Amino acid sequence: MFSDDLPPYQPVPIGNPGPVPVPESIERAEMRSVLRRHISNGGNCRSCRQPPDHTGMCWVARVAYERLVNTR
Repeated sequence: MFSDDLPPYQPVPIGNPGPVPVPESIERAEMRSVLRRHISNGGNCRSCRQPPDHTGMCWVARVAYERLVNTR
């Protein structure tokens, strides 16, 4: 009547544990990829077409650079 092949009871966690954190090596690789794509040589960025700021980078490249520097 009872089956021995039933899987054991697995409790369901209550609530959402949230997103899984991205490993640092993957995040750094993504930021380097963003920096390679967002290049502005004397004009707007080739990827997002935004003008560079006072640092010579578009907004996306600047954010990627700051995140890359702060993950060391």
